[in-house]
Amino acid sequence: MEKNNLQIALQQGVITQETYDSITEYIQRLNENNVPVIYNLRHLRKIFKIKKREQDIFFGENKSSLYRSFSIPKKSGGVRQIEAPCKRLKEIQRWIKDEIVDKFVVSEYATGFRKNMSIVDNARKHVGKELVINMDIKDFFPSVTYADILLMFIYIGYRKDVAHLLTKLCTNAENVLPQGSPASPSISNHILLKLDKRLGRLAESIGADYSRYADDITFSGKRGISSIIPLVEQIVEEEGFLVNENKTRLQYNNQRQEVTGLIVNKKIAVSATIEDEIRNAIYFIKKYVVDDHMKHIGCNKSFYMEHLYGIAYFIHMVDSDKGKGYLEQLDEIDWG
Repeated sequence: MEKNNLQIALQQGVITQETYDSITEYIQRLNENNVPVIYNLRHLRKIFKIKKREQDIFFGENKSSLYRSFSIPKKSGGVRQIEAPCKRLKEIQRWIKDEIVDKFVVSEYATGFRKNMSIVDNARKHVGKELVINMDIKDFFPSVTYADILLMFIYIGYRKDVAHLLTKLCTNAENVLPQGSPASPSISNHILLKLDKRLGRLAESIGADYSRYADDITFSGKRGISSIIPLVEQIVEEEGFLVNENKTRLQYNNQRQEVTGLIVNKKIAVSATIEDEIRNAIYFIKKYVVDDHMKHIGCNKSFYMEHLYGIAYFIHMVDSDKGKGYLEQLDEIDWG
């Protein structure tokens, strides 16, 4: 609904001056926040090409048909439940992420799921510290509730009825944030804005550094900062989450200190285990052939080449010269 149409509706008596002022104020608020203007369900259906007969599927109570659920193993043991949205819903969620959620700056302490930031940025502030504390938020995405997301969209500027519709598109059948949606990571960063600020201020008060990469919380500083762990757990709980106490690790500088998979004792480095894997693989593949090497190590991965390239690019992200060397050696291999 354009401003000219609103003025015509006002002049013709279709809407009152009060309604005109309310709609104009609504449009102005969203324009100032640089997000799309959405008026109602009908308008939202038009944007996403959702037919009226389909609206119960996308906005109704039972949304399980829109997701495919499966489990993947965690590095730390156990499994992670993934809910992958269907193609149409995935496109809708990506639009919400790109056009609405990503328009807002998140906490300076959040380093995950942000453009031009990586685990290297997350690890950088924890290099060369006496103590590194790793903590983990339990059931990260499922702990973000419908009410949390609704308040986020209202804060952005949307009317409550529109905020409800957007929230329905971003939550699963259990009305929580699904792990597998392209919008979930960005939404989670906004929901945890207050938590990040509280933990950041806590860290500053004791001369420590704090960062968060998704559900990984890291503090670093002098040895005495270990005393803040109970207070961190309390703050996390007050913000509606829980710390997975089984994953809390204290790493002193006489031990290997690791942050989101990177070594940070003296400089940011890839673990020796990862480097050994790609170095040995390249050596034996060149000495023999790919198939013989894979049989020797008992590997039947159909994507073994991609696996090694993935390691090389990972190393390149941390150490560009070293990573470039591995990539050049992989390019020389006859993969058959």
